[in-house]
Amino acid sequence: MNSCTKRFLWFSLTLVLLSTSSCVSRKNPELVAAQAELAQLEQRQAQINYPAGSYEHFVSHGGYPVTISIYKNRALLSKATASSRVVICLSQQRGRLYVGNQVAADWPVSTGIPGRATPTGNFSVREKKPDHASNRYGKMYDAEGKCVNYNADAFKNAVPEGGRFVGSPMPYWMRLTGDGVGMHIGKVRAGRRLSHGCIRTPGEMARELYRILSIGSKVNVRQDIEPQYPCRDALVAGTEQHQNEKRIRELKEKIYKLQMQEMQKRQG
Repeated sequence: MNSCTKRFLWFSLTLVLLSTSSCVSRKNPELVAAQAELAQLEQRQAQINYPAGSYEHFVSHGGYPVTISIYKNRALLSKATASSRVVICLSQQRGRLYVGNQVAADWPVSTGIPGRATPTGNFSVREKKPDHASNRYGKMYDAEGKCVNYNADAFKNAVPEGGRFVGSPMPYWMRLTGDGVGMHIGKVRAGRRLSHGCIRTPGEMARELYRILSIGSKVNVRQDIEPQYPCRDALVAGTEQHQNEKRIRELKEKIYKLQMQEMQKRQG
């Protein structure tokens, strides 16, 4: 091999090494690590996913239980009767209707604020009225018809002379206790306790319950999740799903920024 050939081979090898080195140097270790973590998390999300439309999927997505969303299984609801079990979970601020051991519906509730907490225990529906109004809580109006108290307690606040008390509307009322605690349509905020003790329920679900339940139907109000709750694994998966979704968003933003930085370096 003559000297010219050797020099040519050496020059060619040098170019290859420099090119390879340049490619390696362009692979930002931080970017590579972020892309690897993203791939792992997305794979994990797929593994712990549940079929769309299933109750497990509802529980493991959307930040449950702190969501205003309502779950309904129409097939199970069509089988619900007055003897179907209703559970109100105060810690979750959720209500559930069971048909057998399956959840036919799951909805948000807003129960009693501190100092006026919703009582726990096993109750029966004592009364049903579609157009009930509170005889205690509501608004006070003066003689001229002006509202002077938007959060009046008729048991404690005197009615202004010539004025009147108007009880808060409680449509689709179902009484549970003798002292005025019941379930009815009312303002609901996910995870928030807002009432004077009643169980506020979204309109569509309150009407559904009113249709299904009757005098004597059982309602269990409890602080914690019921022992027979069938989707505890989905609840745990939901916590992981939520954490993963947050981390995936962070990683995608990070990868985008790193890729933009790399592009700017190459252009510079």
